[in-house]
Amino acid sequence: MTSITSTNAIEEETYDDYVAEEFYPAHIGEVIKSPKGEYEIIGKLGENTFTTLKITISHPPNTTNREADIYTHIQSVSSQHEGRGHVRNLQEAFEIEGPDGKHWCLVHRPLGVSLQEWQRGFEGGKLTVGVLRGVVRSLLLALEFLHEEAGVIHTDIQASNILLTLPTSTPIHTFVTAETSHPSPHKTVTPHRTIYRSRRLSVSLSLDQTPGEVPPGVPTLTDFGNAVRDAKRLHAGLIQPLMCRAPEVILRMPWDGGADVWNLGVLMWQLRFNEHLFDGVTEGEQLRNMIASLGPPPREFVAQGRLGVREVYFDDDGVWKGNPVKPHPIGEAMEGEDEEGFLDLLKQMVRWVPEERKSARELLKHPWLAPDTDGTGKEAEKQ
Repeated sequence: MTSITSTNAIEEETYDDYVAEEFYPAHIGEVIKSPKGEYEIIGKLGENTFTTLKITISHPPNTTNREADIYTHIQSVSSQHEGRGHVRNLQEAFEIEGPDGKHWCLVHRPLGVSLQEWQRGFEGGKLTVGVLRGVVRSLLLALEFLHEEAGVIHTDIQASNILLTLPTSTPIHTFVTAETSHPSPHKTVTPHRTIYRSRRLSVSLSLDQTPGEVPPGVPTLTDFGNAVRDAKRLHAGLIQPLMCRAPEVILRMPWDGGADVWNLGVLMWQLRFNEHLFDGVTEGEQLRNMIASLGPPPREFVAQGRLGVREVYFDDDGVWKGNPVKPHPIGEAMEGEDEEGFLDLLKQMVRWVPEERKSARELLKHPWLAPDTDGTGKEAEKQ
């Protein structure tokens, strides 16, 4: 095993909010006992990709883990909905005692690469229409199940949180063999704390699909650390990465599952064109870009914004107060029936007023998502 002697920060040490004592000092080869059995730590896979055993930062006594609670709730839902297969399952959740506090352990079956990583293998980082159609349909099925049957709002739908299932167990066996024959480099911080380099799974990123096929693995929605229950009621608070943030969230209005629909809409554009639909670096710039693409928001919608927030961007009549906006409608330069179908679906998801956005169930009926069609409901020509 190679020892790292550098004083430079590595792995979790590079996090802006890193506090060593909050991290469980796991060691490769360590056996962690749970109520259901034992887990041996074989290697470190890193964060947000592939994770099989996730150990959270330390927490105060008698507190629960939000992500574990959400996963447990989802598991408890009696449903045969197809979308369930596109939501990550939790095998087990339990607490362990560390030197500086207790930690939650979340156990999952291993998954493959993220959609974010897989996207990089396409020409220009742009998913083909056929592949994108399958991905979007999978995610809408996941949302239909979460919103209507599990009553859960995800709030953080981005390409890095969507993983593809492993087609075979070969990458796992390869990982174990590699870790055994060539152990991961490590850095000894203290006699009781060692930081290991992450090792990636060797997963093929083959792009030999034909139009209409889904990725080499089932798209699976993961990372429910920011999710909330009670999808039918309104919630408050800041959610979503800025590039995906719905306008009602920016204006600090109450939000519901419609925020997930907006989120998926802007992700759909990013996967298709490898660029953000709205690329502002502040919330104000995001609103300005939305106005350019969608037109001005309804006055009644603006009036619902939180007092002290809406006045920053709009006057008393709901008119934009910032720099003049040059209209730039979504997809104005796009042509072709398939692109028209794509845009029509997108425009049913990315709307100012949450109540005007179609639900996941309604969106799944859109002709662009129908298999073996050209995106307009017409049967595609066979090659």
